[in-house]
Amino acid sequence: MEKVIDIEDRIPSMRKKRRRRANMSFLLLVVIFVLVLLALLYFQSSLSDVSKISINETVLQESEYYKGQSGLYKGQSLWGFRAKDIENNLEKIPGVKEAKVKRDFYNDVSINVTEWEPVAYIENQTQYDLLLENGDRLEATDPDILSHAPILSGFTEPDVTERMIKQLQKMDNTVFELLSELRYEGEDKIDVFMSDGYEVHALILGFADKMSYYPDIIAQLPKEEKGVLDIEIGVYFKTYTDFYKEPVPVDVKIPQPVEESNVTKGKPAEVEINKEEKSEQETE
Repeated sequence: MEKVIDIEDRIPSMRKKRRRRANMSFLLLVVIFVLVLLALLYFQSSLSDVSKISINETVLQESEYYKGQSGLYKGQSLWGFRAKDIENNLEKIPGVKEAKVKRDFYNDVSINVTEWEPVAYIENQTQYDLLLENGDRLEATDPDILSHAPILSGFTEPDVTERMIKQLQKMDNTVFELLSELRYEGEDKIDVFMSDGYEVHALILGFADKMSYYPDIIAQLPKEEKGVLDIEIGVYFKTYTDFYKEPVPVDVKIPQPVEESNVTKGKPAEVEINKEEKSEQETE
């Protein structure tokens, strides 16, 4: 026979469950209230202020310059700015490739700026600008930024400059540091002056690949005199004496005009005089 439980026996257990639920709800409300209170206290206190701003080392500009351009400062609210907005502002600065702003542990902020790599110096009227890997130019305020960078002269067309940049980026550092000046002569031709005293005539197309053999080629040349290495088509070498020697002067005799004799010069005058005398005689 099934046992029947009286409702009065179940009331105490139901009351306990209700009381437990009420306690849990109250505890949850207390926790939420405490968290909100702590949050308010945190935002109102100095604990939510920026206490330190760190930035990585940079080359094109001083690190402090980027820090100032970010608009961040100590004492401002750690949550009073959008990191993405600051990153966008920093990336608008010439020479900046990418910027990252991050809130670190506690109340610190870190800024990481990635710059475009400088490739060379490029001629700009009376001065030389820094040429970056993306083709942009910056005024060279510090001459020591690139200690071994070559100078580009005559590069006025953007597409030609871009192709030259790509070739320079492919070059081995050992050979790249030997480049002193590159002059664009038109029709894809360049004259390259090396710091070891040689001169190289080449084409922009395939320049990096051909210059990779430069140390081996120089090692095979005579040491008596340096000269011009032509690698446009094949490899040819001439000493400076042979390449820049002055042409041999050739004596050319210019024929002198023949002077007329005194007799020949006087004949027309005599004839005219005779004609005048004859006319006077006829008149008489």
